[in-house]
Amino acid sequence: MIKAKAVKGTKEKIVLKKAMPMSRLFPTIVTLVALCAGLTSVRYAFDQKWEHSVLLILLAAFLDGMDGRLARYLDVVSDFGAQIDSFADFINFGVAPAIVVYLWVLGNIHIQGVGWGVVLVLAVCMAIRLARFNVASVSEDSKKEQDLFFVGVPAPASGILVMLPIVLYIEFQDIPFLYNPWVIAFYSIIVGFATASRIRTFSIKKMHVSPEYVTLILASVGLLIAALAIKPWMTISALCGIYILSIPVSAFTYYYKK
Repeated sequence: MIKAKAVKGTKEKIVLKKAMPMSRLFPTIVTLVALCAGLTSVRYAFDQKWEHSVLLILLAAFLDGMDGRLARYLDVVSDFGAQIDSFADFINFGVAPAIVVYLWVLGNIHIQGVGWGVVLVLAVCMAIRLARFNVASVSEDSKKEQDLFFVGVPAPASGILVMLPIVLYIEFQDIPFLYNPWVIAFYSIIVGFATASRIRTFSIKKMHVSPEYVTLILASVGLLIAALAIKPWMTISALCGIYILSIPVSAFTYYYKK
């Protein structure tokens, strides 16, 4: 316990400040580790180690999913934690992936400024998406709606989708189409617009599972882990493809229920 003296006029007051439990810092530490992972992906991109860049963005996405749950589990949810998490998401999934893709191929576009313009579009769209999410998190009605649906593509998913062309190129290097800078620029802009859009996408963490399907889901997770160990890049590509296909399904489901 720390004692601090505060003098006001002729009276002396003793203010006692309780020491903060170390556990309250764990979620913020996880967020900062994720931020370091996202920024380090850019560093590896300068060295043209694209596999490392992709893996670090994936690590940042995994840690982003863990810090909030850890905060709720430890009952240390705070406005400060929410704000630093939002800033980290902007860097990890709005800035870092865009710069990595720019260093990979967008910088090769012969029309000066086009590639960097795509980077700016991705960053701006991510800022819009996160600002909307922060505002909506204050409204109780928006919280209930986002229990099942996100508004736009979530930040971690958007960052991973931006990196998808690099994943495909690592796995299928013989296909020149995957290295076309104009194709990558068009695809990146579509991802950016989907991120900032009001398209409803499924929130998997709030979905309910019937008891009879629990065993099947757990077995599927085991198969997924095995696939990631055997063919990691192809498995990541397949997961991204499934997610992209789920977007129109989730949008239709939302408007049908509405």
